[in-house]
Amino acid sequence: MGSADADPLRADALRNRGAILEAAVDVLAVEPSASLAEVATRAGVGRATLYRHFESRESLRSAIREEALARAAAALAGAGLEGCGAREGISRAAAVLVPLGMRFRILLAEGADNDPAFVSARNEVLQPLVHLVGRGIAEGEFEPTVDPGWVAVVLAGLLMSAVRAAAAGVVTVQEATDLVPATLFDGLGARRGRARS
Repeated sequence: MGSADADPLRADALRNRGAILEAAVDVLAVEPSASLAEVATRAGVGRATLYRHFESRESLRSAIREEALARAAAALAGAGLEGCGAREGISRAAAVLVPLGMRFRILLAEGADNDPAFVSARNEVLQPLVHLVGRGIAEGEFEPTVDPGWVAVVLAGLLMSAVRAAAAGVVTVQEATDLVPATLFDGLGARRGRARS
């Protein structure tokens, strides 16, 4: 009975935490130096409530990073990468990761990709792509001598570049998504003499 009575409070706390994270992602994407008071206002909670969940700006940033990685892992798990070729799989991965990267682009603005702990956790999340690349090499979709780890590093860089380009308005989100597999597989050089035997 006691645990049942506590459920509404727990649900409220989870709702508040989720609202704060969503608000922080929105506010900080527009203004990275925004105050926690601005985040609390956007979330519709008081500053005391915000500080009960996140005692500092750094703890909020850490929670945003964890949330972004958890969502990326879930998105890749649901992308159906196991049953397709490398190009199709990378297209599917880009289709879920680029929009997600746009949602969490504050991580790029604050230099999360320079944090070794974050990069290590991100690399773990991206392991399905390393396996996909390895399968692509075995099936002849990449040069047989290419290192799967190198392709995975290049792919991670392409995904981040796609988000940066879309955020800057250089391309649309859809164009950025499409350019990831096109750049990885086809490159950017002109195709001369392809018809020659």
